[in-house]
Amino acid sequence: MTQERLLKEIDTLDIQLMDLILEHWHRFSNFSTWQFWVNIAFFLIPLVITLVFVDKKKIFQIAFYGYTFHVMFVYIDVFLSRFNYWDHPYLMIPYIPVSIPVDGSLVPVTFMLAYQIAINNQKNFYFVTFITAIIVAGMAWIWQQFELLILYNGMNLLHLFLLDLSIAILAYWFTNFFKWLNQNHQAFK
Repeated sequence: MTQERLLKEIDTLDIQLMDLILEHWHRFSNFSTWQFWVNIAFFLIPLVITLVFVDKKKIFQIAFYGYTFHVMFVYIDVFLSRFNYWDHPYLMIPYIPVSIPVDGSLVPVTFMLAYQIAINNQKNFYFVTFITAIIVAGMAWIWQQFELLILYNGMNLLHLFLLDLSIAILAYWFTNFFKWLNQNHQAFK
């Protein structure tokens, strides 16, 4: 099969997949379903909590950490969804292939606030993150019970815990690296 033919086949299947996703959303995840409104709540409530409780003096550092966590989490979600390790069957926006409430709000905000607690109270970041990853795994278990998260192919809550923990630590290291660059920017001139 030529590259052109293969790309045409991929495009055809992608259109069919999008049609199926839209049909599923219209039938099972639209504005009239409780799942849609749970998604809206889990998107908006963490953002409001952030606006109220984020340390305004350290907002850029904390937001950088949260954004870094969010970006890595989205990439992991896309990968694991694409390879059928998990699924969020009820999407807030069917055109976006990830769970916006989970990837863009609930989990990043939870870890962002944990990061804030650690840095503001001189607590051990790794310990606070470990506890937070347990809490987030508990939230994932609740989402499983309501079939808002489905795990496949051997993926389980321990894997989710380890992924969350790893992403949180990587986001911490990236944040510290950029803080170091900012503090030492004169050395690079």
